[in-house]
Parts: sequence; C-alpha cells; structure tokens
Amino acid sequence: MKENCPMLSRRNLLFVPAATVTLAISAGCGAGILDQNQGGDTPCGDYLEMTADEQRDVIDTYLDEQGNSDPAGFEVTLTLQSAKLYCNTLGASGDPIRKIETG
Repeated sequence: MKENCPMLSRRNLLFVPAATVTLAISAGCGAGILDQNQGGDTPCGDYLEMTADEQRDVIDTYLDEQGNSDPAGFEVTLTLQSAKLYCNTLGASGDPIRKIETG
C-alpha cells in the first residue's frame, strides 16, 4: 500500500468494516422487534410502531388465542381500534395489548 494514496489509508481500510458491522447490528436489532407477532403479549410500544398489516396479524393471533380462530371482519376491526385506543391512552409502552380486556 502506498502511503501517499489517500483512498487506501489505514484509517479508510478500518472504517469500512466498522461501518458494515454497525449497520448489520442496527438492522438486526430493529427488525427483530417488529417482526415478532406475540399476539396478546405484544407490547403497546411495539404494536404502535407496526404497519397496519402487522397490527392485523397480531390481532388475528390474539383473537385466535381467545378461541376465535375465524373472527368476523367487524370483530377484527373493533379489536384493532380497541388496541390502538388503549395503547394511545391508558396503556404504557410495555403493557401487552391483551390488557384491552381489563384496562
């Protein structure tokens, strides 16, 4: 390696792997939280960060846990709205969405 070549300095050669590791760690940590469908145990903080489709999947799992494996459309919509309302008002970030039953 030539010492007068700025593109191949030791500092630049160390930066690339460090940046790659940092990106891999941060991408892995964020993705793991949002990809988990914990049904009724899903914390409000995670639930509110999910997309609408992910929220629907969580509610479907939650209703299945309650013994309703084939809920009507209005029941899913009502439960979705109840979870959002609970998490945005009474629920703390770490409270599971199943607390919509008891508050």
